[in-house]
Amino acid sequence: MSEQAKDFWARAEHDLPERWPKDADDRPEQAVKLALQSELDCMADITLSMLAGYGIPAFKSGSLGKVIFGFAGQGVEIYVPASRLEEARELLDNA
Repeated sequence: MSEQAKDFWARAEHDLPERWPKDADDRPEQAVKLALQSELDCMADITLSMLAGYGIPAFKSGSLGKVIFGFAGQGVEIYVPASRLEEARELLDNA
């Protein structure tokens, strides 16, 4: 694996706080739930990639069943900044 590829994967998620919008007091904006999606079919990861492609920072949360099955059996929740929620919903609706 090239050094450039290693560098990309080493910091892929670590820049989320830097990309997350800040409020008037320079604190991270509130995260709001966009959707509940399955990890089994990689839909959650596809959604995160799509949102990133449109410049919308997002993360997934939830791991119920992950230890037993290797994936979150009841799905994961996708969160986005409150100010980007409507835009993210439109993207999901039109995907």
